[in-house]
Amino acid sequence: MQDYLQQVRDRLINYRNLFNQELTESEQAEISFLEEKLDKCTIAIAVFGMVSRGKSSLINALLGQKLSETGAIHGITRNITVYEWNAGGKIQLQLIDTQGLDEVGGEVRGAIALEAAKQADLILFVIAGDMTRLEQEAIAELQQSYKPILLVFNKTDLYPDGDRLTIHQALQNVEMRQLISPQEIVLTSVEPKPVRVRIQYSDGRDSQEIWEQPKPDVQALKERILELLNIEGKELLAVNVLRSLLEIQNTVTQRYVQRLQASTAITSLVFITEAIAVLISPLRWVDGLISGGITGLFVIWAIGRYPSQKKYLWLLLTVAIACVSGGLGINSEVTRYVQIIGLGLSLLFLFKSLITDIEQSRASGKLGAKTLITAIIQSVPEGSILQRLQNM
Repeated sequence: MQDYLQQVRDRLINYRNLFNQELTESEQAEISFLEEKLDKCTIAIAVFGMVSRGKSSLINALLGQKLSETGAIHGITRNITVYEWNAGGKIQLQLIDTQGLDEVGGEVRGAIALEAAKQADLILFVIAGDMTRLEQEAIAELQQSYKPILLVFNKTDLYPDGDRLTIHQALQNVEMRQLISPQEIVLTSVEPKPVRVRIQYSDGRDSQEIWEQPKPDVQALKERILELLNIEGKELLAVNVLRSLLEIQNTVTQRYVQRLQASTAITSLVFITEAIAVLISPLRWVDGLISGGITGLFVIWAIGRYPSQKKYLWLLLTVAIACVSGGLGINSEVTRYVQIIGLGLSLLFLFKSLITDIEQSRASGKLGAKTLITAIIQSVPEGSILQRLQNM
C-alpha cells in the first residue's frame, strides 16, 4: 500500500506554493488546517440524529465519561462541539456533537449538517426505532458530502427481541439499501433501562430488590469503527483531505475563469496587433510569424499555472492561426481582409475553447486532487466503504 498521506501532504504544500497569490486568507488557513490534520493523523467522527435519539449519551458512552450534556428537551446541544476520543492506536479520533436535526428549520439544518459533515471523516447517524421521513431525507443530504455513514440503531433495550429484529430487517429494505448497506447498521443501547436485581445476604437477613443501571452497550459500534479505520482509515483520511482541497481548487479555478472572461481588452489587443501585421507586412510569412508568436504568448498567458488537457491542440490552433494570418502564401489585397475576418473568428474560437478546457481540467494534473482521489479509491479492497461511496 502506497503512502498516500505523504502524497496528499506534498500536493497540499505544492499547490499552496504555486497558487499562493490566487488563494484567499481563508483558503490558505484551510490548507494549513488540512496539513495539520494529516500530520496528526486525525479522524473526525460526526454524530447526527434527531432529538431524544441518544446522540450525546452515545458520545458519553464512547468516551467512557460524561462530557456532553444529555436531556430530552430541545436545544441541549446548541453548537457543534468537538471531543477528543482516545480509542487506542496511532490514529487520533475526534467526536463531533451536533444539534438535533429537528431542532432547527430546513435551511438552517442543512447548513449545520453540511458544516459538520465537511469537518467529519466518518458520520454516525443515530436512530431509535423505525426511521422517519425526516431522518431518511437527512441521510440523503449527508451523503452528498461523500462521507461514510454508520447507521446506529440505539435504545434497542426498549424493544422485545421480535420487535427489534423486525425493525432491523426493515432498515435493510430496498429503499434503505440505496442509502445504507446492511453491514453499516450497528445496534447499541447507550442508556439501558434499569433492571431489577435481587440481593441475597449470607448472614440470614431478608433479601431485597434494587434497581441497577446496566453499563452502556456500545462495544459492537466501537469494534465496527475501529475495524473500518484499521482497514481503510488512512485512505479515508487522505480522500477526505483531498475532497477539501478539490473544493478549494474548483473555487480558485472558477475565480480565474471569471477574470479571464472579463479580460476582453487583452483579446481585442491581440486581434488588433495581428490585424495590423496582416495589413502592413510586405511579406506574408512575416505577418504569419508575428501572428503565430503573439497567439502562442496569448495561449501561454491564458492557461498560466492551470492544468490543461489539450495543450497539443492549442499548439495546432496556434499554427493554424499563423497560417491564416500568413495567407498560406497567397499575396493579394482581397485575401488580406479575408485573413483578418478568419483571424478574428479563429481567436474567438481559441479564447472560448481555452476557457472550456481550463474549466474541464480543474483539479486534474500533477497537483490536482481529483486524479489522486481516483488512484486511492482504485487501490482499496473490493467492496470497501470508499468504493461504495464512489459508486453512489
